Amino acid sequence: MRKNLALLLLVVSVQIFAQEYPVTGISINLPASPDANTAAWASSAPVLSVTVNSTPEFIKRLKECRIVLTIKQGDMNVCGAKEGSVFSFGSVPVKVWTGSNAVALLGQDCTLKPGEYQLCAQVFGGDQGAVRAISREVCKPFTIKAPEEVQQNYQAPQPVNPADKSSLSDVDARKPITFRWTPVVPKPKDAVTYRLKVWQLMEGQNGTQAMTTNEPVVTKEIQNQNQAVITNLYTGPCKPPYLCEFVWNVQAVDSKGNFLGRNNGLSEASQFGIETKGDTPQLKIMGGANAEFKIDSAVCLGKENSQFKYRIWAHYANLTGSVDNILLNDNQAFAGYPANPNPGTGLNLRNNIRMKSGTYNGALTMNDILEASSGIISNVTPVPASMFTPPFLAPNSIHNFQFDYTTPTNTPVQFTYYGLVNDALKDKANRNSRNEIDSLRYPECPCSACDEIQLAATQTGEIKYDPNGGLSFTASVSSSPQKVLRIRAELVYFDMKADDENCLICNKNSKTFGNFTSASTTNSNFTGSLPYGHSAQFDALTAVDISGGIPVNFSISVPPLVSCCNATVNFCIRYVLTFEDCTVCNILACYQYRITGCPK
Repeated sequence: MRKNLALLLLVVSVQIFAQEYPVTGISINLPASPDANTAAWASSAPVLSVTVNSTPEFIKRLKECRIVLTIKQGDMNVCGAKEGSVFSFGSVPVKVWTGSNAVALLGQDCTLKPGEYQLCAQVFGGDQGAVRAISREVCKPFTIKAPEEVQQNYQAPQPVNPADKSSLSDVDARKPITFRWTPVVPKPKDAVTYRLKVWQLMEGQNGTQAMTTNEPVVTKEIQNQNQAVITNLYTGPCKPPYLCEFVWNVQAVDSKGNFLGRNNGLSEASQFGIETKGDTPQLKIMGGANAEFKIDSAVCLGKENSQFKYRIWAHYANLTGSVDNILLNDNQAFAGYPANPNPGTGLNLRNNIRMKSGTYNGALTMNDILEASSGIISNVTPVPASMFTPPFLAPNSIHNFQFDYTTPTNTPVQFTYYGLVNDALKDKANRNSRNEIDSLRYPECPCSACDEIQLAATQTGEIKYDPNGGLSFTASVSSSPQKVLRIRAELVYFDMKADDENCLICNKNSKTFGNFTSASTTNSNFTGSLPYGHSAQFDALTAVDISGGIPVNFSISVPPLVSCCNATVNFCIRYVLTFEDCTVCNILACYQYRITGCPK
């Protein structure tokens, strides 16, 4: 019995210990050679990342947590906001911050002096307002080296072959390709590793976007040599959405992982293409003159590069045994077809779908399917996907295909069909002069404009408490890339809990319960006002660039306390910004302040 009791106590103690920290783990990944400026950690190799793990049973109870990320040198905090950042797990017991999102947890950009440091993370939370640590503090050491230790005036490698803006023939591209670059100068005493990466561009991308967004198609490390031979980079025609365009660079590091040369040892990017004149045309559809063009369905793909994008499924039917030709293509040359008067770029269809019928009254006729509003047709793909369709469309059969349509406007689009001679319009009067509009209305895209806006509201300095005036603090509000016309701050949540209910003075004045008493900015481009107790507004005469941040100063009223009483104040402000194109985006920032009474 005594042994069983001891075992039970052991199990209970283990359970209590496990529940002491519901956040079960924190992992930190730092750049290989951290830059002295923490802002650079968002784009270093690898980028900064922080991962927090909990358990499913605890995230249901932890509605809101706060992660505190700090940089320490010895026992001293040298960077980071002690208030931390508010977050929630949602429905998954894992929370991950990477790149700029992870750097933002520090609450500020810091420039560190050479020396030894630790990056530490800890999570806080609690129930009924009782804030406590819900994880152990996890720290990861790192070193900031003096610039002369890392670079020593080394000159980073530079691309030589394939040369920038050069092109390879289809035949040469199928052979092994030699990538060559200049070596690091002066020659280091230690071994040099060159990291070669090659990316393939996709439709609508430039080289920089491909390097930022796409996965490399080639990643190779070469030691003490300034060339590498790559095989099977190109094995045939480039199929949409991929282009026959590639971009590459090379990075130099020593055996300790230190970058050799400026820009983290990276060379300039070099872009080259592959000539595809000998490739099979990407889309050629042959069908009967008695034909039908029909748009079947469409979906919204969201917003890309400030344009709304739809994917559309359609078909072309050969309704009889006729084998007169039709063509859905762009600037590909085909014997007997009039040239496209408005060709686009690349191999895929742009701007319109052109159809050629047989002869009528001895004249060759050309017909179009044109979009009704301004936009671009691209990425025409036979279905099932293949490089090209059969040379002729069998009688009484249907060929399915799809294409993308991009337009600046978020409105339904209709296409106009100019019928072929002797086609589905043959029984209608004036068949060669009337147009038929496809009646399918495409779905409107959801608003995604704010996905492209970088918006932040970061507390600067400490919150100050005046028993007669409430709380005062300053937030730095920033956004990019668009300019701002209006900044509105809305006090959407206020909560004050005294340690003892007898600490609150009997007070019926609602103006003391969480209202803005003043709001101002030192930025002369904005003029401010307090139209309501919970709303402050700042307007600009013309659009203003606030990417560097502007200070906004607030004073918030709090109920009075009995002398020497303690209380915790929590409040949240929603920052609503109106941009020059009338887009309106917002971000919610929450704050906490501890009022402490007389010293014990």
